[in-house]
Amino acid sequence: MARDGALIGQDGEDPTAPAPGPVNTLFRFRFFWRLYISFAGLVLLCLGATGTLVVRQYRSDLSERLDSSLRVQTMTLAHLAADDFAAAPPDVSALVDRYAKATGRRVTFVRRDGTVVADSERPASDLENHSDRPEVRTALHGGYGVDRRVSKSTGRTTLYAAHVPEHALGTAGIVRVAAHLDEIDQQVASVRRVFVTGAVLATLVALVFGALAMRRAARPLEEMHDVASALSSGDYGARVEDPGDDELGVLGSTLNRLGGDMSERVSALTAGQDRLRAMVAGMVEGVIAVDDGDRITFTNHTARRMLGVAAGAEMRGERLWEAARVPEVPELLAEARRSDAAAQRELNLLLSGREVIVRAQAHRFADGDRIGVVVVLHDISELRRLERIRRDFVANVSHELKTPLTSIRGYVETLLDGALHDDRNNARFLEKIEQNTQRLSHLVTDLLSLARIEAQEGSLPLERVDLHALVEQARRRHEPTAVGRDQTMRLESCNGALQVLGDREALTQVLDNLVDNALKYTPPEGHITIRLKREAGHAVLEVEDDGIGIPAEDIERVFERFYRVDKARSRAVGGTGLGLSIVKHLVVAMKGEVEVESQVDVGSTFRVRLSLA
Repeated sequence: MARDGALIGQDGEDPTAPAPGPVNTLFRFRFFWRLYISFAGLVLLCLGATGTLVVRQYRSDLSERLDSSLRVQTMTLAHLAADDFAAAPPDVSALVDRYAKATGRRVTFVRRDGTVVADSERPASDLENHSDRPEVRTALHGGYGVDRRVSKSTGRTTLYAAHVPEHALGTAGIVRVAAHLDEIDQQVASVRRVFVTGAVLATLVALVFGALAMRRAARPLEEMHDVASALSSGDYGARVEDPGDDELGVLGSTLNRLGGDMSERVSALTAGQDRLRAMVAGMVEGVIAVDDGDRITFTNHTARRMLGVAAGAEMRGERLWEAARVPEVPELLAEARRSDAAAQRELNLLLSGREVIVRAQAHRFADGDRIGVVVVLHDISELRRLERIRRDFVANVSHELKTPLTSIRGYVETLLDGALHDDRNNARFLEKIEQNTQRLSHLVTDLLSLARIEAQEGSLPLERVDLHALVEQARRRHEPTAVGRDQTMRLESCNGALQVLGDREALTQVLDNLVDNALKYTPPEGHITIRLKREAGHAVLEVEDDGIGIPAEDIERVFERFYRVDKARSRAVGGTGLGLSIVKHLVVAMKGEVEVESQVDVGSTFRVRLSLA
């Protein structure tokens, strides 16, 4: 059984959705973008971290070099200018200017009390006392001092270095050399620009080559993604082309093997399902599957025919008790769900105005957490009809045998009681006994004939037979009977021989029964017509009379055993009720058809159609 409450899926249903097409552009593949963005982020992060460290280290190196340069320059100038503090101010200013030009720095001479003697950038008179400057205080205490701050006189960030030569600590002043840190910022900015330019170019190159590398790396993954998607969508023929022998190749080969295994298993399941579908579709029993809500999920052709559904009509989703409209159906489904054993009911369905008796057998099945029911319908209408015919046959045979036997017994008892010597009645009693004996003989003969015909049905040897000759012989045999009853019998036939495929003895028996039946049920001065004609590759035999006729409600049953329209008249004329049944069995055995048209008090026409030889 399949999922969804169906046994094997609906007839003709083939439920698989088409596999989605592969992604046409590699760059639309999400794995590629995740990989590429991660790579680009890593490149940018590495370049950013590297640039920050380089710039920071470069600034640190410049600061260290500047500190070292200022220290050397300050100490050098301090030794050279140790004796120049005593010179006149103009001379000191000229010396400071010369030192500033030589070093490229701002040079300041400061006395030990903080008074500025000379400055290379501003007049000494404009400068305040420097005794509170950190570098000056440190130099006075340790010989050398350094400080980094924003200059009050220039407003620029400046590195100051001050030195007092050890041999002149007692007499000389302080030499201070200052360097503006804007130079370092400019050099760092220049290096940063160069690095950023190089980093941008390197990033572009890395991203381009990274894209190519990622594209090569993502191509097999994308192909495997497409194959996996196709397999999940039902395209079991999808394969990874040339998977290679690396790690991804191993994954691709594994995916190919998985696809092959899935294809084989699905093929086996499909073949089994097709066989099961063919078996269920060809079953003479109707099969219906319903879900836990009693909604139909599967029906085969026989079930739809039993329920009177037109060919091609869709019943899926319809509730079974709405389709069948039989009160016992809900009870049947409920009982099947309550028990592990099969539930059974006999249902009377109305199909095209005809009552059909169906034996329904229901059994539950599990579909996940839902409980469905499978219902098998077996048409037992013919079985019930045969049972009824058997009961009627037994009853009719018993009655037909009992009536003459009772009469014979009564006459015999009467004769034994003394009527045997009654010359006026004994002969009449013996005649009645003879008539009933003949009736029993005819009945037994017909029963044996019918049994023999049924035993040979389907195996009756057929040969070329001249039907015209047989009809002519039958007419001559029954002509005296018709004349004795003051009836007219005539033959209407096409010219020439009429060869049919049949059995001579069977055809003779058919003709005798039909003509004898017409003679019995046609009143005196009536007419019987035997008619032969060709019709569309067949020979048609008609026996027409203007007798009592057959009511419309009895026409369908006149070919049943022992069925009589007028029982009293039938017994009066000596009928056994088996003649027409024998006719039908013989005609069917010869691959022919028999039918009757009749109207009460107008007459009847029995028509036999046989294949021309």
